[in-house]
Order: sequence, then C-alpha cells, then structure tokens
Amino acid sequence: MHRLLIFVAVIVGCTGAAQAATYDISTDFSTASNPNGVWTYGYSTTLGGILIPYDQPSTSGGIQFWQSSIVQVSGTPVDFNNQTNGAIITCGGCDALPAHTAAFHPGPNGEFSVYRFIAPSAGIYMLDATFGGLDHGGTDVHILDNGAEIYSANITTQGDSSSHSETRTLLFGETIDFAVGRGIDGTFYYDSTSINGSLTTNAIPEPEIYALLMAGLGLTGFVARRRKKALADA
Repeated sequence: MHRLLIFVAVIVGCTGAAQAATYDISTDFSTASNPNGVWTYGYSTTLGGILIPYDQPSTSGGIQFWQSSIVQVSGTPVDFNNQTNGAIITCGGCDALPAHTAAFHPGPNGEFSVYRFIAPSAGIYMLDATFGGLDHGGTDVHILDNGAEIYSANITTQGDSSSHSETRTLLFGETIDFAVGRGIDGTFYYDSTSINGSLTTNAIPEPEIYALLMAGLGLTGFVARRRKKALADA
C-alpha cells in the first residue's frame, strides 16, 4: 500500500505541474521552413493520401504563402496566412481575410490543400477548427486523424462557415490534417477558404514521463528495502 501511494503521489504531483501548450495554424505560420515545427504545409491528390510538401514560400502585401513548384495554376493549390493586425482582401470579389487568420485553396486537378499537425508528444489534445467561405465557389472541408476522416462539411458559398471541437488522445507522431477540396461544384475556381485551427494539450513530454516512472520505481524499491530491514531487526 505504501509503495502504491508513493508512486501515485509522484505521478499526480508532476502531472499537476505540466504546462499547457497551444499550437495554432495562423500564429505558428512561417515561411522560414517546411515543415515548420509541428506544422507541415502541402497538398495531396486524394483525401488522406500522401502529403506532398509545398516548396515555394513567399510573402506579399502582408500575406504569407506556401505553394508548389510541381502543381500550380492561378497560384493554387496554396496555404496562406494573414500575419497582420488588419483584414486583407486576397482576391477580387472575396471577403477580406481577417487579421491573424489562415486560409487555403484546392488545386486545379482535385488536389486537396492541407495543414498537417504532427503531435510532438503523447497526450490529450483539445482540437478546435472553424472553416469559412471567403469566395462564392464552395468547398468541402475535412479533419483527418492519421489519414482517417473524423469530420467533414461543405462550405457552400461566401460567408458560410462550419466549426468543430473535440478532445482526442494522440500518440507521439500522430497526424491531424485540415484539408480543403473543390466542393460539390467540382471546380477549383473561387474556392478560397479560411481556417482558424488549433490544438491545445497539457501533455507531459515523454522523457519526463520516463523520469517519473524511474523515480517512482526507485522510491518503491527504497520503501521495500526499509520494510525488509525493519522486519529483520524485529
């Protein structure tokens, strides 16, 4: 009983000290590298298919872009982000992209544009996402966990929106994809779609978990030796 109490006390005590971490698509957006920390920007030819990272970063008028040198028609497929403190109109007839908000656009041949999150540690994550139509073309939006769809919706027109929130337990290296496709009209025209997406966790980094386990086992052994000595001296 004493060994169990000590072990539980060590684990619970350190769990309470764990710090929350929030990974946000727009806040974390960077054109410095791809992958960028936990985020990868790219496209896939099928929903849940192999992700092909974008290789062309750029910035114009306060908007950050990731595009492909392999597939590109009218600048699409693309992931982009408004890094400024004001709304910016990104295309003729589009609604303005709000400050500190990301967006994406599917490609000409059915390519899905994707933001991929790769879990940096095992833990429980709160996932939040809101998709919005910036233009009038209509798109289909998706969230996938390791390639398996967990949410989908149709953004039918400009100003339309769809939101999703849930708690998920992720393993180290597990992927969450936010994807946009051409929609039910089957064309990639006028398909700019905003996304506010984040994952928040209180996960304890795996090295710390192992350290806690070792510490708990060490204390358990110490108590056992003390008890054995006390019995021998009695």
